[in-house]
Amino acid sequence: MKNKNHVIMHYLPNLFTYFREEQSIKIPVGFSRSPNKPKLLLDWLKNHNLHYVKLRKDWNPFQKEDFLIAHTEEYVDSFFEGGRLADSNGLSWNPEFARSVQYTNASLYEAIKNSLDHPGEISFSPTSGFHHATPERGHGFCSFSGQVIASVKHYRERGVCGAYIDLDEHFGNSIEDSREFCPDLNLAVPKGANVNPSGRNQKYIKSLEEKLQSLNLHILENRIHYIVVCSGADSLEDDDLGSSLALKEWLACKRIVYEWILDLSKQLGRHIPVTITLFGGYRQDHFESVLDAHTQDLLICLEVLSGVKTDYDSVYRPRNLP
Repeated sequence: MKNKNHVIMHYLPNLFTYFREEQSIKIPVGFSRSPNKPKLLLDWLKNHNLHYVKLRKDWNPFQKEDFLIAHTEEYVDSFFEGGRLADSNGLSWNPEFARSVQYTNASLYEAIKNSLDHPGEISFSPTSGFHHATPERGHGFCSFSGQVIASVKHYRERGVCGAYIDLDEHFGNSIEDSREFCPDLNLAVPKGANVNPSGRNQKYIKSLEEKLQSLNLHILENRIHYIVVCSGADSLEDDDLGSSLALKEWLACKRIVYEWILDLSKQLGRHIPVTITLFGGYRQDHFESVLDAHTQDLLICLEVLSGVKTDYDSVYRPRNLP
């Protein structure tokens, strides 16, 4: 009998993607282009002949009661009605944008659900705008705490607990700021399972490795049941709001995370449910570099987790070069 550690545990070579047109808006809402990014990225992948995306469109947007899991009724009503708190996320409100967040938040929930139902599939939610919102308001281009809502729903429905590997430049405070408002969250995402590396360059990489190591036993002993990797292109030093990592270091962090997931899967003898999502990325001079960075991340994910290596001509360029 073979040792399960030596069994190849590759995932299926596709990104099972929870996207509907309604979750990407056409009207600008301010500095952040994240509300436009879902469709921009999927179009980018298609235009570069990267055909790994398998769209899943048979799912429904969130309704008011879903948002009330993590937010006050005053804030939820104000946001959807265009009230005084509707622009507390730092973005300009309009009805199309308000409608879109019902889909972006549901997309993350549905992608995690797919990873739990089909652990051998890499689930992908091309979404942002979650990890700075608080129970009473939005903040930092984030309208609602999508991580909190998704994980609490899955805990209540299935009794499962998750971990977020948040590689965004900015600390994902929505989970920590919601623990008192939503006590179930302490079970749905246990303390220590909201991973946010700190520092710059090699210190950031070391911080990431140490935080991943601290999760190992929780996963191997089945106390953490799924992982969400939050890409966070704004941790790149070329980003308008970032400073932590050169592109080579940023991509190395992604490889570290995916190799860690694959190694744990081999140790367990089964696939760990995994979902990829986008989070921040801000380049006014060359937004194509944000899309390019996310693309390189996804291709590393497929290379490591699925054994599929793909040729891709990067167009990434340092900030402020013509």
